[in-house]
Amino acid sequence: MIVGKRNSKDHAASENASHGPQISPGAAVERARAVFETLGLIRPTADLLFKKLMTESPEALLDLLNSILKPARPFVELEFLNPEVTPNADGAKAIRLDLLVETDAGTVVDIEIQACGELVLEQRAVYYVSRLVSASLMAGSGYAALPECIVIFIIEGEYFRNVLAAHRSFEFIERVGDDGAVKGQSLYPAAPKLHFVELGKLVSSGSRKDPILKGWVDFMLPQSVDDWERVAGGFSMFSELKKKVEQYSADDKLAMQQRAIDEGRAAQALQMGAALRQGIEQANKDTARSMLAEGLDKALICRVLKVTPEELEKLLA
Repeated sequence: MIVGKRNSKDHAASENASHGPQISPGAAVERARAVFETLGLIRPTADLLFKKLMTESPEALLDLLNSILKPARPFVELEFLNPEVTPNADGAKAIRLDLLVETDAGTVVDIEIQACGELVLEQRAVYYVSRLVSASLMAGSGYAALPECIVIFIIEGEYFRNVLAAHRSFEFIERVGDDGAVKGQSLYPAAPKLHFVELGKLVSSGSRKDPILKGWVDFMLPQSVDDWERVAGGFSMFSELKKKVEQYSADDKLAMQQRAIDEGRAAQALQMGAALRQGIEQANKDTARSMLAEGLDKALICRVLKVTPEELEKLLA
């Protein structure tokens, strides 16, 4: 399967689309969701629709992979693999990946769409790439046959809130010197790699430094109905994807399943938030009582815990 190259007209249409004034990543996501809700469409970043679009439009998935990874020689073919990664030991955790493919270069790539926040995304990413590596060699195979394994998390909004970069990549590299400075030399060319792409942050920054990837950002997070129509009409690939979004959104069963997933995750996020707040409150109680037992002044305790005197009394009650 061969992906076509974008021509200059397609490229220019993608590059000229504009989001207007800078907004926060969270606001960018809310605007995009409002666009799709107004149009009565399932958003392309929704789990079920994203996987269906990419599975049935492999040429689009190739374009997305090349846009994110920018390999020295662009991938031209891919094969879909079984996304079920079975346990390699009794009691080990099984995982089901969103999309797992092998490219013509032999690179194994897992693409995960992340539509909501997760507290331990980095840990999950490390586990996923580790499992991919461990599952890549059959018994009796030499280590030289180990393929390059890459996990890409496409995040609808943002995750690394204290980092400006919207696209971050990690791999095994050499550190030299007592200060831990990074020399930048990879352990070996096919060392495992992790990529995190934060779409909301790309919208916020304008993503003009990367016009090819910007076309995907405009498609997945349009900031107005006009943006949606413009990006879909500016490049034939997105025009076809737009038609499929409209087609699949008319499927009541798919829409109901996606709605159930979204509502379930929203409820889970509320529960996690409540649990986190309870945990913080309990930690503050323990800290306040310990500091008071050490003879520290209540005014100092308030400053340390960033609470009012009234809130401190409730913690100590």
